[in-house]
Amino acid sequence: MTERSRRAFLAAAGSAALATTAGCSDLPVVGDDNGGVEYDTERLQSVAEPDAEPASPTYPGPVPDALAADHYERGRELLAAVPAEPEIPNEAVAEEVAADRAGVADALADPPGDVATLDALDEWRRDRAEAAEVRGAYAAATGTIDPEALRERRAAVREDLHAFRGDWAYEAQSVVEAVVVHERLELLARDAENALVAEQRFPDDPKRAVSTVGSLVRGVEAASANVADAAALRDAYRESSMTSYRDAVATAASRLQAVTLSTRRRVAPYVDAEAEPADFDREITDTPAERLFSRAALDARTAVETTESAFGRDEYAQAVTRSGRALVALVALEAAVEAIRDGEYGMPSSTEAVVEARQRAVDALEAVAAGPLADRFAWQARQTFDDADHELGGYRNYEYDDDHPDRDDVRDAVANYALVAHAADAVATVAERVRDELRAAAGEDGDSGSA
Repeated sequence: MTERSRRAFLAAAGSAALATTAGCSDLPVVGDDNGGVEYDTERLQSVAEPDAEPASPTYPGPVPDALAADHYERGRELLAAVPAEPEIPNEAVAEEVAADRAGVADALADPPGDVATLDALDEWRRDRAEAAEVRGAYAAATGTIDPEALRERRAAVREDLHAFRGDWAYEAQSVVEAVVVHERLELLARDAENALVAEQRFPDDPKRAVSTVGSLVRGVEAASANVADAAALRDAYRESSMTSYRDAVATAASRLQAVTLSTRRRVAPYVDAEAEPADFDREITDTPAERLFSRAALDARTAVETTESAFGRDEYAQAVTRSGRALVALVALEAAVEAIRDGEYGMPSSTEAVVEARQRAVDALEAVAAGPLADRFAWQARQTFDDADHELGGYRNYEYDDDHPDRDDVRDAVANYALVAHAADAVATVAERVRDELRAAAGEDGDSGSA
């Protein structure tokens, strides 16, 4: 973040806590526009790590092994009702059902071990839903599907979801922990609600719409699994001594939305969809500068819209974390625009200049102090870094005749590395602001530890 961008953000935020943030490193010019540079593709591929996918932010609550075991057992139960070689008059449908069953059976071949993360739990829930889809397709193809029973189960799951939401006080040990725990529960509840919305009506002739029926059955099963996990995770986490933070989180979400919109107005000419790279007083077509501007503007615009959607759905913990991500994206955009206006981000002048651009991104990410909020606000930067490494390193799980990075790959990678550095520079400032808003809303003093 440049000094000018920092001062503008501090002024918009209106918080003394922001003024204590440490200085940000400059991002030097990565090279002049020079389409004739030849880059050492082997060197570039050797520094990239396209297989090192970023891990999801840590969930602080317990993840009981019994949840994955339930999904495994339910999935196996559903598959047991489908023969490995189903007798279905339509041969094409029979082959498809058999193939789908075999794929899910492989996924459910072994019971789960130690399931320590929500990402791992998500996979078991997904396998269960896929088993339900196979079961539904088979029932439709054999004429044994009961549409009324499916409707009744959908209604029952909807009642379970309503009951879960009705007993939701956002209990936690602290207001910050309330956000990082309950944002994941909000996501599970939203996924359940979405899964209960049938994209198509139940067909009049199920045998002629096997895939549709399978999808409908999968949706109800997925919703049931999501509600069950959300309730079980909440029960495993909360204790009688915990405080309810629902009102505090909602208040902070409202205040942070106002800060986000204020910051957006400051960079409105660049966030708006009609903003063009031609608005700069230099030619940046087909350079990292152009790609940086386009990606930064899109990320900021999307982040703001996502924040507004979460707040509109009363998902207050999601609204808080999405506001933080939006603020990071907006400040990164402002810093990128300033750097482009200063003449930075032409095509790098050498292979080493590309390597150095990557290293600056690495250094910026490593400088982000670990913390429950900072980990979430740096998530997009880590994803963007992964994108950049794929530009240089390719996708090693696939084989191509020519998978070496070309000029366009270099251009896009350098742009993404630059965006990573700008975004990572903004994380600490934003995390402190969000933490302070949460504590103010909850009436907590707290210490000055990592946000």
